[in-house]
Amino acid sequence: MSDDYVHIIPEEAGFVPEEKRQLDAIAYFRSIAPRASEVITSTSDDLKFIHCGGNFGKICCPSCGATIGLRLWQEWMNVDYGEKGFALTQHTLPCCAARHTLHELAYEWPQGFARWDLQAMNPDIDLSDVHRSRFEEILGCPVRIIYEHM
Repeated sequence: MSDDYVHIIPEEAGFVPEEKRQLDAIAYFRSIAPRASEVITSTSDDLKFIHCGGNFGKICCPSCGATIGLRLWQEWMNVDYGEKGFALTQHTLPCCAARHTLHELAYEWPQGFARWDLQAMNPDIDLSDVHRSRFEEILGCPVRIIYEHM
């Protein structure tokens, strides 16, 4: 059996919302996804890669739209990862020479890097722009929504 997760992460990779905001976001998520198996948050000292699992698709340059090869992306992931998580250094893209971090790349299914993550397991919901706006209001920051299929 497979599982689906919906992750809400701050758009700013290292941002961690205040505890009260986190609790309010959990309560809101539970109210809009009452069938979710669980709704939890996690906070780490280091940046973690929050991925989309089996939904993984192509990766593109956010400046020109060209596809970035998986091998190159994996090399950058290895270079950026260290004892303290991901450094998110800027890399020169081979397509147009623009410089971007791994977090800034255009992922076909959104993915990102975060210290804080709100996730719901099997929530049976696709979040709308209204939901996104409400999460942003509750958390006090822009958010990225990631749909993970395991």
